[in-house]
Amino acid sequence: MFQVSPVATIKNKRSRPEDDNWSNFPSVIELLGHVSSETILGLDAFSHIEVIFLFHLVSEDTIVLTAEHPRENPDWPRVGIFAQRKKSRPNRIGSTICRIEQVAERSISVRGLDAIDQTPVLDIKPVMKEFLPDRNTQIKQPSWSTELMLDYW
Repeated sequence: MFQVSPVATIKNKRSRPEDDNWSNFPSVIELLGHVSSETILGLDAFSHIEVIFLFHLVSEDTIVLTAEHPRENPDWPRVGIFAQRKKSRPNRIGSTICRIEQVAERSISVRGLDAIDQTPVLDIKPVMKEFLPDRNTQIKQPSWSTELMLDYW
């Protein structure tokens, strides 16, 4: 058994896990009391962070372990949970790269974080270009995923 504890909480005006228009909702990541403010020292030198969080409102009985149509759209192919970014994942872990707008003493203001208010944050990592595919790497993805993401941000 492995256990993790939240290091921060997300604050924003989005209280329900809807699928689209996430860029309309700025978020603030607030460190929890037991986490030192020094953990975010130097983060203001980066433009983006990767936020790893828990889909805390997903109940155990909705976890997906089979293939399904993304967003239950029968026009899209059935794919496994690891071939999509659905919230009903086996360990309910989400991950998003978002833009830093401001770093304060105990908080980080961001844009483009697809998590709702009160979401527990498990980890925060700076985005370094060396961890991303290089400019010559072509990202391959199926057409259904491009269609799904049209209004996401």
